Amino acid sequence: MRGRMEDPPKVELHLGSTLNPEDIKEGDDVYFECIIKANPKQHKITWFHDGTLVSQNMSSGVIISTHSLVLQRVTRWQSGAYTCLAANPRGENVSNPVMLRVRYAPVCRDTEMAVIGASLNEVIKVRCHVSADPSDVTFVWQFNNSGESFDVSPARISASIGNVSELMYTTSSQRDYGTLTCWGKNSIGRQAEPCVFQVVPAAKPSPLTNCTLRAATNHSSDVLEVECRAGYDGGLPQRFILEAYDAYTMRLRLNLSSAESDVPVFRLDLGEMLPPSGDGFPPSLRIVVYAQNAKGRSEKLVLEDIMLNDAEKRTDGSSNMSILPIAALLTGSLLTLGIAVLLIVVLAVRRKHRHCGGGHCSYQLDPSKQPKVPGQSSRPGSMLEINTGDNRYVVAYTLKPAADCGTQPSANSSVDRQPDILNTPRGADTTTPPGLPRPDALFTPSTGERNRQQHSPPTFPNFSHEEQISSPEVSVSQTGGTLGRPRPRPRDISYSNFATMRRDHIIADAIPGPESCV
Repeated sequence: MRGRMEDPPKVELHLGSTLNPEDIKEGDDVYFECIIKANPKQHKITWFHDGTLVSQNMSSGVIISTHSLVLQRVTRWQSGAYTCLAANPRGENVSNPVMLRVRYAPVCRDTEMAVIGASLNEVIKVRCHVSADPSDVTFVWQFNNSGESFDVSPARISASIGNVSELMYTTSSQRDYGTLTCWGKNSIGRQAEPCVFQVVPAAKPSPLTNCTLRAATNHSSDVLEVECRAGYDGGLPQRFILEAYDAYTMRLRLNLSSAESDVPVFRLDLGEMLPPSGDGFPPSLRIVVYAQNAKGRSEKLVLEDIMLNDAEKRTDGSSNMSILPIAALLTGSLLTLGIAVLLIVVLAVRRKHRHCGGGHCSYQLDPSKQPKVPGQSSRPGSMLEINTGDNRYVVAYTLKPAADCGTQPSANSSVDRQPDILNTPRGADTTTPPGLPRPDALFTPSTGERNRQQHSPPTFPNFSHEEQISSPEVSVSQTGGTLGRPRPRPRDISYSNFATMRRDHIIADAIPGPESCV
């Protein structure tokens, strides 16, 4: 028995049998059938739209089955030629193309609103261009001003050919400035969103903004490119002008124009910009750019002091340029940063010493002058240093001997116990020097302390009669007792004129001292 011949697949593509290819519009469901004859059986089927692979996408309504391609809610963007490809071990073949035509109602080609400038009593031509299938479109124009809307007379429509309509519009008064809308209609339906034109009084264009400079190479010469962003055109066609002046002589070196609508670019040949040979001044330019329309010029944008290096002196093949304002800005930034750092350091130092400000310093013992408890054989006086505000005080005191600790005096004993801190001798002067305020809180002894104070004239060797301390004071014996009779409350502190007495010795009856017994 003779076997069947093995050949590559034979493929045919058809539009769905229930569909009318002349009556498919946006929103319909469409499907294709790929008919394949193959021996051995095909093992691969691929779909293409205008040569581009079609993949299954359920969310977009594209569904691929064994021999079918389904397009749900078809759009005008899916119009075009469809093919299917089948392959088996013997080879592969592509089907015949099937054209899909999706008809749709008119839509604007320009989706953004157009702004048209017009002078008073000026006749302007407004052109409405739509896309549609079929392209036989009828147009309706409307005008809206401050909430008032009405249809434009067909007599003003100069021409309507296919999918284009032109309207001759005259701005006879201020009320004729407003919004024009254009609606198209064909056999599929009316335009869903109209084309919009804003008619405004014509004006001068807005100035250029965001100008940047960059170096480029054009064939064998170096080029400086100046790129800017265009502003509002004033409702009229505009063009852009660049003027390059010598920064020193203000002589015009170059004049360029550009008709690019959104981002005008000017290209300056550096060879033409270089000064004559032998000129001692470095090449520097002052560049001026502006826009111009039928109503006049915009404000000028000036780029100052554009420095250009001679191309013959460069070895890297690129245009070098430095802009002085940028250098000045950088210098100012660094200076500001330095001042900020210095201010932070000053604030930190002031905060560190703030705890001693305003005369609220806490009392501290000088570690080198802290008292030590002497033995029984030697008990010299000790010094206590007190700082308050800008004043410094030194208190002299004597500790009790250890032998007196724990010993109770007899009932008939005539010797009284000394307080923990004894009074020290005072100077002879009774007047407090100016600038040394008397701290009253340190000179108010308690009642018990005053009763225990004894009157005994102190003895100071080598003191003259005027320099001896005139106020009565307490003297201390070797046994730690105190002799004499009670004395009244001590007077204000006085100072000696001797250099050895310049450190202020003050009475500290009211200040608790260190413990008597260690």
